[in-house]
Order: sequence, then structure tokens, then C-alpha cells
Amino acid sequence: MLSEPLLTDMRTLFSLYDNSHHRLQLSEVHGKRIWGSQHGWVVTLGPRYVTQLVHRIKGKRINLPPLCTIRRQAPREEWFCLVHKFILLKDPSYESTFLVIAIFGPMDSLAFTRVALNRRRRGKWVVVPNPENLKFKDVAHINGQIYALCDNGKLVRFEPVAPSANMVQVQVIADHPQDVGAHLKIYLVESLGNLYGVFRNGFLIPSERRFETTSFFVYKFNFNASAWEEVTHLEGHTFFVGDSNSFSRRFPTSIIPSISDCIYFTDDHWVWRKFFRKAYGGHDVGLFNMEIRKILPLTFGKDKPRFYSRPIFVTCNDRL
Repeated sequence: MLSEPLLTDMRTLFSLYDNSHHRLQLSEVHGKRIWGSQHGWVVTLGPRYVTQLVHRIKGKRINLPPLCTIRRQAPREEWFCLVHKFILLKDPSYESTFLVIAIFGPMDSLAFTRVALNRRRRGKWVVVPNPENLKFKDVAHINGQIYALCDNGKLVRFEPVAPSANMVQVQVIADHPQDVGAHLKIYLVESLGNLYGVFRNGFLIPSERRFETTSFFVYKFNFNASAWEEVTHLEGHTFFVGDSNSFSRRFPTSIIPSISDCIYFTDDHWVWRKFFRKAYGGHDVGLFNMEIRKILPLTFGKDKPRFYSRPIFVTCNDRL
């Protein structure tokens, strides 16, 4: 989904299957920052700090709890930068329920809430205790467990066993990969029952007010050895990272022979804000081919990111 245009609630969707463009009226997300997921839903955050789940096709909206608790911990953040990332996971403990994760504030803190799709009652945001001052970067779900990637690649297990902060458990599983250096962004991706740490490199171009990604390094977590192991291919899968859920997909090679073993990425660098309410960044979009280790462009044409709106990945999935 490309950035929001001016003076209209029509959004352009660029298909990775056939490089086609589709126009869709999405008044439910107009004027808001949005995060995509692989479940057919997006999370929205508006100027008045109202958050919702919105189904991209059906237009159904579900209000999330007020962000009062989160706002108290980050009172100086602009509304569209209050939450760095919303992550939408199927709750392993409850059927027809989402676990909505928020990474927010200057310390990359973590909070969560549960949303039952067949109920109107809203819960509350629970801020996860963080005595070790971990900086949370991404969250993924595998084998009934919730894992988070912190700091420069430290892996922790996150157990939201009850809707109360004093019942939440965070357990450190492993340190960062031994040979990993400083990276712009890191992501946690579940694929084929495995966990992958995706490390994104690049640099800032101040004169153009944008970032540019140059490469990715990928590590697979070995649960038996409790250690990260670098990999050079993705076992035929494709990874998607950026301002959305981090996820993987396998595409039939008869349909898209060149899409496997690639990392598709969108611009999620929101930390550099020199000009208030001005467009900055948003153009760092493309794919990284793991075999030839090169960044390639996506041919979606012109896109004009706004100060709160950038391209995101969305999928169609009506099963939940």
C-alpha cells in the first residue's frame, strides 16, 4: 500500500504478483498512520491518539484501548511517532483473539493488549516490566510462545500470562550474534517453524532527508545450541520487513520465479525529524536479493510520503 495522497481517501495498492496497481477507497484509515499485518487487518493511530483495528477489505473497525498508559511514559512524542511499531499476532491462548503489541517511546518499551473479534468490551494496555532496560525492536510468535528481539540482537521470551503487569514474564534466551555490529534496524521473523534475526544496514543522507539501505544480514536461531547462526538463503521463502508485521511467505516459482530468497523492505526510519509536519524519509523501499546480495528497486512508480504516511505491506486474509 503506497503513501496517502492529498485530498482523497483513495489508496493505491501495488501487487507484487504482477506489478499491477489497484485503487481502493479506505476512508477508515484517512489521515492516520497505519501498520500492516498478514492477517488482513491494519492498526491505525490518529492525531487524537485513537487506535483501531481496521479490516482492509471489509472495512470493519474495532477500537483498541485508550493509550493513556503509553502516553504517560512518552509525553513529548508527536502523535505519529508515539508508537514505533504495532504488531498484530494471533493469541496462542485464546481463539478468535489478537494480541496487539506496541513498541513505543524513547526507550523502545513494550506493551500489549488482547482484542477478541467477537466481543465489544475493550481491555487495557499492559506495559511490560523491564528492569534490565531492554530496548525492544520486534516481536514474533512461534510454537505457542512469544519472542522479542532487543537491543542489538538479544532474544527474549515474552509470556503475557495474565492481563496484569506484575504477572508478565520476560526471560532472556540468548545474546546477540557474536559477529554482529551496529545496524540501523533489526527484525524478528518466523518462517517454517524457525526464528530469524534480520539485520538491516544503511546510512543517512542529510541533504535529502532520507535513509538508504545497503544490505541485510540474516541469522537463524538454533534452539538446541541457544545461539544464532548466520545463513545465506531463506529456504525458498520471502521475508517482508519494515513499518508492518515482519513475516515470511512462500510463493509458487511457477508464478513468481524470482521472488524467493529475497527480503522486501519499506522505510521505517522515523527518528530523524528536523522539520515539523514536513515530509521526510519514506523512500527507502525495495528488495534485497540474498543470492547476489544486491538492493533492487520496486517498480511501483511515484510515491509521495507524508509526515505520517509511508508505504506498508498488507495481505488479504479473511480467516480471522
